[in-house]
Amino acid sequence: MWQPGALSRTVLALIWLVLGSAMVAVSVWLGWTRWPAILNGHPAMLIASIACGLLGFIAIAWSIGSLTIGDRQDREGDPEHPAHRTSTQVLRRARRRIILAVPLLVLAFLLVVTLAYARPFVATPVATAALRSEQDVRISDRFVWYELIPVKQDPAGDDIKPTTGLLFVPGARIDSRAYAHVLRPLAEAGYLVAVLKEPFGFSLLDADQGKKVLDVHPEITYWAVGGHSLGGTTAASLADQDERVNGLVLFASYPADNLDRTDLKAVSISGVADGFTTPADIEASKGKLPPDTSYVVINGAVHSSFGDYGEQSGDGIASVDRAAAQNEITAAALALLASLAPPPPPPPRKK
Repeated sequence: MWQPGALSRTVLALIWLVLGSAMVAVSVWLGWTRWPAILNGHPAMLIASIACGLLGFIAIAWSIGSLTIGDRQDREGDPEHPAHRTSTQVLRRARRRIILAVPLLVLAFLLVVTLAYARPFVATPVATAALRSEQDVRISDRFVWYELIPVKQDPAGDDIKPTTGLLFVPGARIDSRAYAHVLRPLAEAGYLVAVLKEPFGFSLLDADQGKKVLDVHPEITYWAVGGHSLGGTTAASLADQDERVNGLVLFASYPADNLDRTDLKAVSISGVADGFTTPADIEASKGKLPPDTSYVVINGAVHSSFGDYGEQSGDGIASVDRAAAQNEITAAALALLASLAPPPPPPPRKK
């Protein structure tokens, strides 16, 4: 005859068996399909994926043990078996077991859902090929961002240090490497480019991450911040709050709130066929940006035209070649960066 204590333990064991299997499955799924993006991204996703899989194995082992070995040992005469306790003791122990298990079950379930939802889009070979230290650009892979650093020398052979830089925030769930091909020409032109690796692919989870990049580069006199989609929203907030920022570059994006700073030089680059940040969204957001903002609209471009990570479900259908669209995107960003530093003084007139 089933006792309440044994029943509660059996039910919990079955739930943990199912949930543990889901934890292992989502970890294997992510590793099999998205390992390059996870390995090269923010460490939070990597750590969480490994932990999820390990905890899932533990949950499965405990469940099987509880359903088989433990129950058999109890029935062989263990005095702790529910059949040997009073009904009050049984109910008290069952209640305690449920109180302890429910929060753990909820946390485990949320971990599975979070990892499944945060599954990133992986950078294509076109993007990863741009992450090579060659042709006047050196790649520096830091802990939570990577940099494209211009390598130039003056006629005397001395290194020319960049004084203008761009801090870029990727779109939600997009491999940060996916923007390397679009942004590399900026580094080739002499600008420092830093691209964030976001925790779980969402810049809102660490809104101050960009400030850390600015802090470690005091040699940069003029900063622009930019971003794609949700990353652009985060970049706009940073530009509005940090006086070290002089410019804003939006890739298919717009601010969440009105920007208080009117001294920012800003450019909004959008696609006519974008299925997420539509032309209507861009038009409605113009009042949130500085009055002198430049607007570059690319005919036929979609949301995924701004990076190299494949197609997104729900996006529009591109009617322009990706390379042609990205050339326009790069040119608009270059123009914004070139406008930040004042022009050099004219040479003195000869008498």
